[in-house]
Amino acid sequence: MGQTTAGFDMAEAPMAADRTAGWAYFRQHGDVFEADGIFFLTSAEAVQFAHRRPEIFRSGPAFEALGSPVPLIPLAVDPPDHVRFRKILDPMFAPRVINTMEDELRAQVRVLIDAFAERGECDIVTDLARLYPTQVFLTLFGLPLADRDMFIGWVDALVEGSTAASGTEASPEAVETAMALFGYLQGYIERKRHEPGDDLLSRILAIDGDDAWTDEQILGLCFLFTLAGLDTVTATIGFVMLHLAEHPELRRRLVADQGLVDPTIEEILRLELPAPYTPRVTSEDVEVAGVKIPAGSTVSLCLGTANRDPRRFERPDELVPELADRGHLTFGGGIHRCLGSHLARRELRLVVEEFHTAIPDYELAPGAEPLIVWPSGTHHLVSLPLRFEPRRY
Repeated sequence: MGQTTAGFDMAEAPMAADRTAGWAYFRQHGDVFEADGIFFLTSAEAVQFAHRRPEIFRSGPAFEALGSPVPLIPLAVDPPDHVRFRKILDPMFAPRVINTMEDELRAQVRVLIDAFAERGECDIVTDLARLYPTQVFLTLFGLPLADRDMFIGWVDALVEGSTAASGTEASPEAVETAMALFGYLQGYIERKRHEPGDDLLSRILAIDGDDAWTDEQILGLCFLFTLAGLDTVTATIGFVMLHLAEHPELRRRLVADQGLVDPTIEEILRLELPAPYTPRVTSEDVEVAGVKIPAGSTVSLCLGTANRDPRRFERPDELVPELADRGHLTFGGGIHRCLGSHLARRELRLVVEEFHTAIPDYELAPGAEPLIVWPSGTHHLVSLPLRFEPRRY
């Protein structure tokens, strides 16, 4: 189907250097509009309308093109089966569980920062943001940290090879990488079945009776975290450090007052979400904001525009910690709200606290241009070089 909204061309959105201008370009076309066969929902009200109706705006069919040989648990599972998985998983990702991991995760980020603190310079993306979330994943699932770099290679190949946004089949390279990852994980599933530990894989394998998981379902959970839980946190670490580098007064306030850490992170999550679109497929005809969407339509929930909706947020395009609102839609909403949101928030807080303990003052390296790849289904900085006074011992 051809473009039906005059003047809209996603590639033309000025997103690479300025998300404020980029999302304004989307929003000017209306709360709901169709372009190139996709219905875009841009207002907070329209997005939440879809979140509240998962039986109409279905997740499973929307993720079939992602290239996974197994269903992504629980994201690609629709009601009524979805509730069975969330009932088991939600308590495993509750804040009280994350609390037990905090000391180890804090120590890990400290080691990463120590590795460059004496250099007087670093690239946040390559030296910290790409490394830390993968280490957290390996820790959570009880896998060896020594496999970090191999795992990062798999994640990079999977994310680059994923073509879910275009609706085409995954590349042969992405399929090959997925199979290598599945082989690796299957080996650890077998090992933990016989030698369980205190980790997520072991706890899921211990479930028996009618609630017991198949190996395929466990692999689907692992694959979901690999695709949706690593590069997203990597991206957000980059965006958090970018904003603090560009706003030295805010950074000084944050260093002096630890109580500003969480609200500052929430505001950056709202403004610079790494996964700003959520795909859905409609199961029946539906009308949203006066626009009729036929059954079987591909729908894009534009969380990025919803997070800047002036009818929902005060000073929507500004970073104002005092106005931080955890009701933003960066982690989605409804039954498919992000399973790992508590963990992601904790990772971000630990990075901010430990980085500013070691390096309280820094600036963008001269000539640095913090850009995201555009157009792209996910937003992340290509590079973020910082300069600071080397730490002396």
